[in-house]
Amino acid sequence: MKTVFRARTRSCFKQSLSLCLAFAAMIAATEFPVRSAQAQARTSSQPAGMRDIPDANSLPPAPGLIFDMAGQRYIMFDDLVSHLAGTRFILIGEKHDNPIHHHHQAQLVRALSKREGTKRAVVWEMFNRDQQESLDLAWQAVPPEELGSEMKWGESGWPSWHDYAPIAEAAKENGLPMVAGNLPRDVLRPMINEGISALPTELAQKLSLPALPDDIAARFDQEIAVGHCNMLPKSQLPDFSLVQFARDASLARAMIDANKTISPDGAFLIAGAMHVRDDIAVPYHLRRYAPDIDDNDIAVVILVEADDPGEDLPGVRDYALRMGSENVADFMWFTNDLPRADPCEDIQIGQ
Repeated sequence: MKTVFRARTRSCFKQSLSLCLAFAAMIAATEFPVRSAQAQARTSSQPAGMRDIPDANSLPPAPGLIFDMAGQRYIMFDDLVSHLAGTRFILIGEKHDNPIHHHHQAQLVRALSKREGTKRAVVWEMFNRDQQESLDLAWQAVPPEELGSEMKWGESGWPSWHDYAPIAEAAKENGLPMVAGNLPRDVLRPMINEGISALPTELAQKLSLPALPDDIAARFDQEIAVGHCNMLPKSQLPDFSLVQFARDASLARAMIDANKTISPDGAFLIAGAMHVRDDIAVPYHLRRYAPDIDDNDIAVVILVEADDPGEDLPGVRDYALRMGSENVADFMWFTNDLPRADPCEDIQIGQ
């Protein structure tokens, strides 16, 4: 069913949203003629001003709204939980420095775990694989609010543990395992110069990285160039893209391994939005590691900062295209934006 929805979504995205809504209305009228006739009767009796109110699903995204990409409609939080129930791998993408995103991630982890009584592992981009032993010990020894200091979070470069702690609290309440998913730091920098050969043998075998597909490489190269304010030499872009590819593989492998060993219910992933994209990121590797997996086993929820109110606001499709493709997520959950300084101001690459 999900595959059919996605195919329909892709088709709709190629047309204007108004045409898609018109098509959907035509189908509804064909399948439910009685209901359609009743609705028409009600509409004809409404004042002209009321008939001019647009369909809510055609409105631009705003903070608090959740958009179902397959159904092409806004849904409530409880509907999101119902849609995700029973899904093995649930990836929740964030903007790292937005505490609202971490609040919503915690809300979703808590709601699904309580509703189903399931114990999906929580895989973190923010913890590295070589921290797993320390993470296991700390998870048993200290409360969630103290986990950051126990794990020397302040030295990691990530935003405040205070912002991330609600996710850990939701995990602790429900007895969920914590899993470090990212590549070790002492591997990342050598990979830029040495490529896959910099990976330790055991980890290289576990990740079994193929050649980076051309379409994914092109997307990564462009995004990494923009992310570094177009100051990286073009010759270095493929090296950085390979690191991105390997990090996605590491997170996917951690989810698969957790599902096999400690969490038969599956796994959540807490990671940046660009890592969870359904078309080229962690889901690509999940399908590579588990060829029997189907679309109903993976769900991608991306938390997205909505633009400030104004004229010519973007639609949902526009936000998806900002991340490179119309097919990046199953659900887009919109939040407030945060004021930020220009990240390219006074940047010095290599300093």
